[in-house]
Amino acid sequence: MLRMLLAGILVVCAVGAARAERATERYAPLQLHIARQALAQARALRQSDTALAARFARGAQLDAHLAYRMTDSRPLQQEAAGVADESARLARSLEQDGS
Repeated sequence: MLRMLLAGILVVCAVGAARAERATERYAPLQLHIARQALAQARALRQSDTALAARFARGAQLDAHLAYRMTDSRPLQQEAAGVADESARLARSLEQDGS
């Protein structure tokens, strides 16, 4: 009886976890889009306000990392990793220029 109860609880937890994964998966492309927008804003501000541009670049990096973790899709993860790397390079460059 106890085994059946525990098995039932495990099934309910597994179904709940699967639903949670699908929910984050659904929003990963939007999170990546937000990262790309922040990166574009950082590039646009590069010449006029390096401190603000660096903040946008770091924000883009964070958003891209979040998008990566939200999905199991290899193509989307690769895209997110690319945006995160590019954002980090830009941020380092801007932070060095601002010092």
